[in-house]
Order: sequence, then structure tokens, then C-alpha cells
Amino acid sequence: MLVLADQRIELDPRPALARGPVLEVAMLGHCPGRVRWDRLAADRQVAAEIMALGFQAEVARLQALAGGLAAEPADEPLCGLQLLPIPIYSLAQFQDLFPEAFQEPGRCRSRLAGSRAWLPWAVEDFFRAAAPLPDGAKKLWVIRVPETVPNAPPQAAFLPDPEADLLDPARLGAFERALLIPHLGLVALPDLERLQIPANLADIPRLRLPNPEPVFLPAGTDLDDSHRERRHSSEMPRAEGPLPLAQVAAPIVQTLSRLRPDVTCLLTLPLDEEPAAERPCASAAGLASLAAMAREEAVAGGHGLFRLQLLYPYLRGKNRPLASPVGIVAGAMAETAARQGPWRSVAGRPLPGPSLPYPPVRQDEATRLREDPGIGVLLARRGRLELDDERLLRPAVPRASFLATAAARRARHASDFRSGELARFLGWLRRQLVALGEQLVFDVDPRDPRPQMALAAFAGRLHRLGALRGPLPEQAFRVQQSMEGESTVVLSLEIAPSLPIDRIRITFSHDRASGQTGSSLTVGS
Repeated sequence: MLVLADQRIELDPRPALARGPVLEVAMLGHCPGRVRWDRLAADRQVAAEIMALGFQAEVARLQALAGGLAAEPADEPLCGLQLLPIPIYSLAQFQDLFPEAFQEPGRCRSRLAGSRAWLPWAVEDFFRAAAPLPDGAKKLWVIRVPETVPNAPPQAAFLPDPEADLLDPARLGAFERALLIPHLGLVALPDLERLQIPANLADIPRLRLPNPEPVFLPAGTDLDDSHRERRHSSEMPRAEGPLPLAQVAAPIVQTLSRLRPDVTCLLTLPLDEEPAAERPCASAAGLASLAAMAREEAVAGGHGLFRLQLLYPYLRGKNRPLASPVGIVAGAMAETAARQGPWRSVAGRPLPGPSLPYPPVRQDEATRLREDPGIGVLLARRGRLELDDERLLRPAVPRASFLATAAARRARHASDFRSGELARFLGWLRRQLVALGEQLVFDVDPRDPRPQMALAAFAGRLHRLGALRGPLPEQAFRVQQSMEGESTVVLSLEIAPSLPIDRIRITFSHDRASGQTGSSLTVGS
């Protein structure tokens, strides 16, 4: 909307109508400065989407305050839009709500990471596109996290409670509130990564001068020679140590495994100081803890670390001392999913933007991190930013679900099912089938052909889009319906995806007597 008054033009950015984004992303972070909460209260589309998540009381309060109701001290967090999931469709909409987020410094400062929040830069990177996209193709949920937590480190505002229950949204933390988004596929925490960088970590090791020889001087001698460097406490950043990586990763993995097994968390490997190097390096303690977590999960027969997709290194560009890569990678994943489908990888493709990896990583180092423990490394190739590979810490499919065939054993040794696009495709497939099942939940007559026809139509669309291999639909998928007992309807969908997997078999069951539903997944040939 353009308002013409006194020969001036005022821009009024509004979100475009959503056209069903394929991959929705949530980002949690800091937004310092002024907040224009009245703009959100006046936007009916955004308000309706927030209320659909269970925050009707919060939106109604904002609208009442915008209508002239006197604010109370308890309304301060709400007027700051803290812990409120906000759908964002463009960078202009984000800047309209948080006009000072890019310039206002935050409370936590760091030598290497600076004092600016990383969430605004991640939002800017997310909406970068290699080519123009239709309106609504990218959708980002932003959750503003408080910068301080009473009697706890600032990282605690980002970490979930593994015992949380999603039935009461008002009592949930920031991470759990992101999981309320029905079509969420990725979650990222750029400012948690900023807090995990040691505050006194510098680019170049400090020059250490030898101590002067002690000299006895008369009392009252003035030692100020007018050219010594003076250190004031206000000039030094706060030395708050980062949390161990296992303490950050464990609650995230546990919460996603229990509440949203279809969601992946993007996280960047922390940095550390290597005495013999001139630049920071990957945290040795973090790599050791990841290896230990993978071993423990393998011994215990667990299956959850694949929901954590790690990246390395960070990004550096103009006016950015250091920034997280999760924004540019998540944006590329959302763009690729919109153009080619969520089963396509973003590895090996130029990523938009002027930022380059920091610290630089050689190809042999990238290969080593990719193989063990399984990290996607960003490289600078021909002056452009690229992701070497989408790699996971653990296979995206549990070992118990592999079909005992020679082809499955060959596929397991060839790829180990540790590709990020496989986990993303399985999560998207699960969300689509859950939405389809909710539409068919009342079609409980086993003689009704509509559920089987709906599954066949869904698989047929996947085949036409290139997600399934095979020249004919009957070679790409198979749908079967059967009865188990007198009250249980079983639907089996087998697909042959265009991935290094022979077949995925998904089985759904519905008990008419008890109303319970179930599902299982097997991979093989």
C-alpha cells in the first residue's frame, strides 16, 4: 500500500497470501530494539495464523491494547512479542515488526561474534533466492527469545524441556512453541550458536610479552608514562563460558524424538581456540561429545540423533564479523523444496549471498568431518558458497526397520542412509500422510474405497513430480487395504523413491472399536 501525503511515500509492507509452502522453517533468536507490536495486532492474516496455534488470548490482548486499553506491567513481554510464533513471508515484513533489530546491540557481547543479534541476519539470508519465487513459497516462523534468564545462563531460553506437554501452549518455552506449527520441517537457533562461541575467542592469538624484571622504586613513584595501554572493564566482553555441546544437543534430540519426529534441527558446530593456529577451529570437545553420543545411541539401539543436522563453519561477510549459516542453508532447502521437491539435496549448488565460510576449510578437512562424525561443511568454490554434502550423525532410518535382503545390505553399506535430504523427505512424507489421514479419519467402513484411492492419488502425484522412480505408476508405488480382525483397517503404501533406497513401506492401521491408530515404516527391497 502506498500512502501519498504532502508528496511523500510511506511503504506499508504486508505479507503476501500463503500458497502452501512446501517446507516451513522456524527460527528462535534475539531481536534487540523497538518492537512494533501494533502492526501485528492490526494484521488479520498474521493474527489468525498465530491464533490457530493456540494463542487466542495473547492475540486478543494485543488487539485490545491496540484499541486503546491501558497496558499493565505484565503486558511488557507480550508487547515485546516474546515467545510468540510469528509467520514471516518477507524480509520487509520482519523489518516492519522489528525496525531496530539490525542496528541495536544486544546484551551479550563477544570478541569474534560481535554484539549484534544473529537472528536478523539469518532472516535476511533465509529470504535470499537464486531466482524469483512466487509469493508465499517461503514461510518463516520467528520466535523472539528473551536475552536474559533469571538464575540461569542465557542459553537456557533456547533449550527445550524434555518432559514438556504441548497441550498447554501458554506454559511452553520457545522451542516447544515452535513444535506447535503443524507443517514445520526445520528449526534453527542462530543466537544460541552465538552464545556458544567463547566470548574472548579472537581471530589471532594475543601477543604475549615477557614480564619485565622487577625493580625496587621509592614509595610514591609515578609509573604512568602516558603511553601504556589501559584496560577498562567496560571495554572487555563478558566471559560467559559456552555450555557443553552434549548439554545442548541432548534435550533437543529427546524433545524432537518424543513430540515431533518429522522435524530436523539445524545447528552449527561450536568453535574453539587452537594454540598453534592463527584462526579458531572446530571444537575438539564438541566433536568428541558427538562421537560419544553416536556410540551410546548405537549400543542402546536408539534412533534420534539423525534429527540433528550439523553444519560447519560459520559465515563472514561485509558488515558481519561472524554469522550463522543456518539462515542461508534453511532458505536454500525451502527454495529447493518449492521448486523441485523436499527430496532434493542442496549440496553442491551455489548458495546466494556475499558471505564466505570462516574459518576456511580445506577439502580434506571437509571429507573427514563428513565421514566422521557426519557434518555438512560449507566451502568456498570459485568464489561462491557451497554446501559440500548434507550429512547426518546417524542413519535417518532405524536399523530395526531394514528388510533383511541382499539389496538392503548393499544400500546400507553404500549410503548408510545418513543423507539429510532423506530425513527431510521422510519428515515431509509423514506430515502429508498425517494430514491425509485426518481427512479420512471418519471413513471407517472397510468397504469404502476412498482411503485407498486417496493414497493412490497422493503417490501418483509424487511419481509425476519425479519423487518416485519407475516409468509406470504401478512400478513406483503400491497401495493395499486389508482387515485385521473385525475392527482394524490396515492401509499399506509402498513407494520406490528416487533416493539410494530400494523401497519404503508405510503401514497404517485404524481400530474401529477403540479408535486407535498406528503406523510402521520399513526400508529395503
